[in-house]
Amino acid sequence: MINLNEKQKNILKFIENYYIEYGISPSIREIQNGCNITSTSVVDYNLKSLQKKGYLNKRSDISRAIKLNKDTQSNNKIPILSNIAAGEPLMVNPDQTSFNEDTDPYVELPNHISSDPDLFALKVKGDSMIDALITNDDIVIMKSSNNASDGEMIAAWLPKDEETTLKRFYFTGDKVELRPENPKYDSLFLDPKEVVIKGKVVGVIRKV
Repeated sequence: MINLNEKQKNILKFIENYYIEYGISPSIREIQNGCNITSTSVVDYNLKSLQKKGYLNKRSDISRAIKLNKDTQSNNKIPILSNIAAGEPLMVNPDQTSFNEDTDPYVELPNHISSDPDLFALKVKGDSMIDALITNDDIVIMKSSNNASDGEMIAAWLPKDEETTLKRFYFTGDKVELRPENPKYDSLFLDPKEVVIKGKVVGVIRKV
């Protein structure tokens, strides 16, 4: 962190850790308390300085609207791009970031996953993959890919319905089967042209 004083380094670290734990940016008061700073005006001054130096963006008209710039994050952090359904498909395109400016978190990669520019994270909504030990609000680490082998867990974009879902991938006859890992859900059987693979699961960060 070039040209930063100790207070500014502490503020950045606090914001990063807060993102990871809560999925939103902290308030100025929380930064003040978390970094043992004398007043909110001192926090605001340092946030403006960090913004000028390119470390973050902050909107004054929205509460909790601090967004850390990606190129200042450590190499073992990746952004959570959107929600993905583990249940009924969601109307979210994995190509597009669905979190707004004040809820754009980053997640730290587990030690066994190497940093890679093709990695991204999605937040799970639903319980259709519960027997694969993936449940609501878990984070899945994805590697960008447009193909998959039988049994791999994928993020599938269904352009016909403008929906996305997290399922296991299989070829069954002339159909693509998107299979859940929960007996209360049925598989989806689709024409291969109706399924666009966006990525494969390479790791899971479980909600605690």
